Amino acid sequence: MSWRVLTTASADPDFQALTEKDRRAVVDDLFGWLADGPPRSSPRVVGGAVLFDDVLPCGFSVSYFVDEPDRYIAVLRLRRLP
Repeated sequence: MSWRVLTTASADPDFQALTEKDRRAVVDDLFGWLADGPPRSSPRVVGGAVLFDDVLPCGFSVSYFVDEPDRYIAVLRLRRLP
């Protein structure tokens, strides 16, 4: 069973601000998580939920939540690294 990657309303402005080239690169990197799930680096607790922050190979930082039982990743924030 593969993972699903969902974007949240909080990440919509981040995705809309990307160029088409950057958007494709981010999506390609996130698709790489579908088979085995996300790396789950840098966990932090916010409001009782565990969030993760990882750097994608394309040079963007992504913050996300993982729902293990339903095998989905919810992207909360996307930022370009300096």
